[in-house]
Amino acid sequence: MECKITFKDITLKDKQIFETYLSQDQYQISDINFGNLYLWHKARKISYAILSDCLIIQTTYENKNPFYFFPIGKGDKLGAIKSLFTYAQTRGEVLEFHSLELENLDFLKAHFQLESFLNRDRSDYVYNISELINLSGRKYHKKKNHLNKFLQTYPHFSYEEITAQNANELNQTYQQWFEATPDPSDGLKNEFIGIQNALNHWNELDFIGGIVRIDGKIIAFSFGEVINEKMVVIHIEKADSSIHGAYQIINQQLLKNSFSKYEYANREEDLGIEGLRKAKMSYNPAFLVDKYEAKVLSINS
Repeated sequence: MECKITFKDITLKDKQIFETYLSQDQYQISDINFGNLYLWHKARKISYAILSDCLIIQTTYENKNPFYFFPIGKGDKLGAIKSLFTYAQTRGEVLEFHSLELENLDFLKAHFQLESFLNRDRSDYVYNISELINLSGRKYHKKKNHLNKFLQTYPHFSYEEITAQNANELNQTYQQWFEATPDPSDGLKNEFIGIQNALNHWNELDFIGGIVRIDGKIIAFSFGEVINEKMVVIHIEKADSSIHGAYQIINQQLLKNSFSKYEYANREEDLGIEGLRKAKMSYNPAFLVDKYEAKVLSINS
C-alpha cells in the first residue's frame, strides 16, 4: 500500500506549529524543542509533517537515510507510526527513530518488532539548578574555587540579558572568537552558523540568555530556553578561556538571573567526546536522560 507524506523544511514561520504540539506532551530530551532544531537546521535537513494529528520531525544527513523523532502531541501516535512504517517501505528505507525516551521505546516494543539500543553518547545531562547556583558542599569544591577566583580577580564584572540591542555586538565578538579558533571542526562551524542565526533573529525566538563583561568587554555568554514546567535546556555556553573562571561565572549567572524558579537544567549530551563527558560529569548531574535508537522491522500482528 502506497503512503504519501509531504515533509516541509522548518523555517521561523513554523515556530507556532511546533509549540502547539510540544505543549501537548511532556518530554525531557533536548532534541525536539524548536530552538534546538532551528539552531542546527543549516547543519542537516530538518523537516516536519502533521500525521494523525501528531507532529512528525524528520532529520536527514547528507547521503544517509532519514530518521525520525517519536510522534509529538495528543493525536493517534500508533496510527502515525504505522503510516511512517508504510511510507519508509515504499521508499525502500528502514523506519528509524532516534532520541527515544524509555517510555517511547516501550511503546514501540508493544506494537512493533524492533532492533534497539541505548546511545550513551546522546544521553542528556540534567542538573539541579539551585545546586549549580550555590555550588555548596564538597562535591562542588573545585567549581566554587574557580568561581571565587573569578570574583576576587574581577569584582566589578557585569551581567546583562541578551537582547536585540546587544545581540549584534555579541555576534561580532563571537565571530572574532571563532575566527581565532585553529582548524575548527565541522561541528564547530555548524554551531557558529547556528549561533549567528539565533542572534540575528533573537526577538523571533524564545531563547533567554546572558552576557558577562569585564570593563565593558564581553568575556562570556550563554543561552537556553524553557522546555517544560520544571526544566530548561542550555543550548550554548561560550567564554574566553584565557579568563580564569569565565565558564563558571556565566553558568552560575544565567541560572541565577533567568532560570532560578525552575528545578532542572538540561545541558544536553557529550557526543562521546571524552573531554566533554569529563566536564559534564564534573558538575555532578542529578540524572541522565537516556536516549535510545530503534529500527522498526515489522508490525506486531
